[in-house]
Amino acid sequence: MSSTGLAHDSIADIPEDQLVERLLSDPLWGTEFFEFAGMPRGMANRQRVLLNTAPGNFKGDIDALLCDRSRPEQAVAYQVKRIKFGINQLRNRTPSKLQEYKKVAQQANLLAQMGFWQVYAYVVVVVDAREQNSGKNTYAGLSSELRSLVASAISTHPLDARVGLGTLDFTQPMDYAPFTVGTHGLNLRRLSTPALQSQDLTKWVAGLFSKPQQLIS
Repeated sequence: MSSTGLAHDSIADIPEDQLVERLLSDPLWGTEFFEFAGMPRGMANRQRVLLNTAPGNFKGDIDALLCDRSRPEQAVAYQVKRIKFGINQLRNRTPSKLQEYKKVAQQANLLAQMGFWQVYAYVVVVVDAREQNSGKNTYAGLSSELRSLVASAISTHPLDARVGLGTLDFTQPMDYAPFTVGTHGLNLRRLSTPALQSQDLTKWVAGLFSKPQQLIS
């Protein structure tokens, strides 16, 4: 099967911020992938939250911030990096942005330094295996070699000791729209260690969740 004959969009072409929004808005995945034992159920979320107004006047943003509005002292911050295997990346066996894991680790470490209750670094691996699978009725995705390549590049070593680490994977193995027919999973490599959140940071979090979501333009 040639990529020119494919009828549906590629999962690898979904921008990172839209991918995060899609996962958080899903009634199942929003809980399954982002709410773990000990966390409040049904947390609200804010995405692409600028840090310049937070205590300490830090730079950058939080990809996803979750909390129960009645418990702003328990805010969970997620930094997300998408690694994509589009059709060309699979042909050449060269994943996109795998080398940027160090950057998301640094960002997650900053959030731990700021003192959020829990902090996670998430790597989302998206795989468009439609051409590779040549129209077959199959759910095959990455080869064992490529899976090992990704696994070896993502570790807890560059992370602050209390930052959790998870790897999400989504594979589009046949020519159906993204997130319809395919496989997905979460490998939770390490849970975040909770910390006591400061009153100033808690006040800032409460203010964020008292008003409508505002995204970075």
